[in-house]
Amino acid sequence: MKIVNITGGLGNQMFQYAFALSLSEKYPEENVYIDISHYNTLFFKHFRGINLHNGFEIEKFFPNAKVPIAGFKELFKISYYIPNYILSRLGRKLLPVRKTEMVLPFSNTYSYLPEVYKPGDCYYEGFWQNIRYFEDIKDKLIKVYAHPEPNDYNKLMIQKLLSQNSVGIHVRRGDYLAEPDYRGICSLDYYKRAITRLKEAGEDYVFYIFSNDIVWCKDNLEPLMTGFQVVYVTENKGKYSCWDMFLMTYCKNLIIANSSFSWWGAFLNKRVEKVIAPSPWVNRDCEIDLYASTWEKL
Repeated sequence: MKIVNITGGLGNQMFQYAFALSLSEKYPEENVYIDISHYNTLFFKHFRGINLHNGFEIEKFFPNAKVPIAGFKELFKISYYIPNYILSRLGRKLLPVRKTEMVLPFSNTYSYLPEVYKPGDCYYEGFWQNIRYFEDIKDKLIKVYAHPEPNDYNKLMIQKLLSQNSVGIHVRRGDYLAEPDYRGICSLDYYKRAITRLKEAGEDYVFYIFSNDIVWCKDNLEPLMTGFQVVYVTENKGKYSCWDMFLMTYCKNLIIANSSFSWWGAFLNKRVEKVIAPSPWVNRDCEIDLYASTWEKL
């Protein structure tokens, strides 16, 4: 039996769920589960915790996701049953790591560790953000992560993206401005160099901007796209915010941020011709094996 812990926002959940699927592929004779108990807010209704975001969203958006959820019985056998994110973080500091657990430190988030593939019981905790874990099941992931029926706004956006020489640009600001691991990587200079690189081809592009800071984009990015049509994607908020990622999968070209959100937009895109991604991905001295071989790193 194998259990993969799920935590964080939708982009991180998709990495963890993809890792669970890779385990299912390699060990078809074993039962593979996911653990979503950290999204339980029963004991802390008013203190949701930084990694709860909008709760567990995989089953909400992806009806083809069928990996079963571990219950008390399965969790107790090989790990600990801690039905809350806050309690879990405290527990990890106090409780010993069991022999049947693999707790991946953040420094190994982007590393490929072949030792994770071993038969027998194991509970996996980590983010597993390495393309080598599931690149060989990409076609399956595209089917599993097929989006639900779009609303009228996104249906129109999809039609436009498919009919135009579209360039999707994802700009994540907000929390990234204060986070040391990510701060400063996707600077204005990065976007300037990426847009310049695309413009060298001499094509007539339509730029689509996906961002949580549209005002900054209008002030800083729009002058870089003078002479081109610029569209700001502004209607996907709240429970519809994931649709920005889904729309990125229809762009003909992409300039992505160092965000799991736009990473999936690029990885799941079946028609993309050019992906420009930031390098480094994170402000840490660690192995990064996150880029597809066809992506251009800037």
